[in-house]
Amino acid sequence: MSSFDTESRRSAIWATDARKIAAGRSADVWLEKTGQTEREDISHIEAVQWGIKLQDVIGREASARMQMELKEADYELRHPDHNWLASHFDFISADGKTLVEVKNYNQAKRNKFDENGLMPHEDKAQCVHEALVHRVDRIVLAVLFGGQELVLIDQHISEKEKNDLMQVEAELWGQIQTQTKPQALSAEDAKKLFRVSTDSVAFSSLQVEQACQQLKAIKDQIKKLEEAEDQLAGFIQGSMGEAGTLQSFDGRVLATWRSAKGSTRFDSSLLQKEMPEVYQRYMRETTGSRRFLLK
Repeated sequence: MSSFDTESRRSAIWATDARKIAAGRSADVWLEKTGQTEREDISHIEAVQWGIKLQDVIGREASARMQMELKEADYELRHPDHNWLASHFDFISADGKTLVEVKNYNQAKRNKFDENGLMPHEDKAQCVHEALVHRVDRIVLAVLFGGQELVLIDQHISEKEKNDLMQVEAELWGQIQTQTKPQALSAEDAKKLFRVSTDSVAFSSLQVEQACQQLKAIKDQIKKLEEAEDQLAGFIQGSMGEAGTLQSFDGRVLATWRSAKGSTRFDSSLLQKEMPEVYQRYMRETTGSRRFLLK
């Protein structure tokens, strides 16, 4: 069975899952593994397609620069002691001691990487995960930026890094196996994990009560800042009048206030009024969203 099959994807934590976990998206991983959402299909994205086409080219150039024979690692592997840890790989050295992970990113991401090991948390997590599964200590991240600059980031992955990541992933995997929802790290996470409310009442702990007080204080600050923002914006816009651009005497553009291009939209209320039977035929009931109100 292909490791890209839904059943196989749900049977383990993969390197792409490690990226999501590092990016604070554990809830998404939990929902996918428990079958409540489908894994996002990104194969149609042109940047992804180009990444696949350029993988061999980048691999050959990395091999030449490193003066190391690389083999295409067109296989999946699971950790010998923890079958729920799995990964795919791009390239591996002939001696089996070095992995090479290939990426194709746009130039805007260049300042987040350097040859000394600087990289976003999600890229680091993917590298550590792959090193953990393959039981190697060295992995090279080969990143092509904007189709014109190849950067090789040579990393030594310590046992501590592997163990730390495995503990995080093991906790989430345990929650997946027991159907225990993970802690929501954001309001968006909470909406995904708890989509429908009941008539039950939850009783707060001291920590939750303190969080409510802190949130109320933050909301009060935001309200004051929004009021100040509205007053300042109104003053500036009033000074501009019908002018679309505000400019300083030395020629600097300070602000613009231009009319957006007109658009057309579907008038559902008019259809309901003039053709109620047709309108009713296409009505579908949906689950109401939850509204959070701090009292």
